[in-house]
Amino acid sequence: MSNTTTARIRVLLADDHALVTEGLRTLIDRQPDMEVVHAVQDGHELLAFLEENQQIDVAVIDVQMPHNGLEALAEIRQRDYPVHVLILSAFADGDSIQKALQYGAEGFALKTESPTQTIEAIRQVAQGRLVFPRAAQRWMAPARKPAADAVELSQREQEVLKKLSRGLPNAEIAAELVVSENTVRFHLKNIYDKLGVTNRTEAVAWYFRKQDK
Repeated sequence: MSNTTTARIRVLLADDHALVTEGLRTLIDRQPDMEVVHAVQDGHELLAFLEENQQIDVAVIDVQMPHNGLEALAEIRQRDYPVHVLILSAFADGDSIQKALQYGAEGFALKTESPTQTIEAIRQVAQGRLVFPRAAQRWMAPARKPAADAVELSQREQEVLKKLSRGLPNAEIAAELVVSENTVRFHLKNIYDKLGVTNRTEAVAWYFRKQDK
């Protein structure tokens, strides 16, 4: 990922609704710490742009645009483009949220939320945090359901997972626990193995599902 701490956050917008795109562009360009680099109207244009321009920090992708946004997200991860992804949707439906998690989105924002929330979500995602609205969390179940009742996490693993659920990146988890980032990565690997998941978003999904029981 490009460095967003010393430079403006470079944002790519992908939405086929001009009103949404122009509204977001205006809001983002008013921020002192971010800028819209480009805007596209469908998934094909999105992938083509990322193929040639891999210095984008955050791609804000609409679910319902032509060449579905979730399909484009899956392709982005398959091609391993170095970009954070915030999925944008008008609805917090379970299928879209679960697919966003499965395909590795770092965030999910609702068009019904205030514009300032979407702007803040872009900032959080650019910093490596996970951002999902409270309304979406009841749908957050991992793609492959593990034997949840049989999972036994150590006290330290529970602490790491709880901090992960707050959207903290590894560096901040390490600082709060007063351990090295390598130690955090070691605990995360053990957590993933025990939960039967493969990434941060699936682990956080498991955490929220357990809290609702």
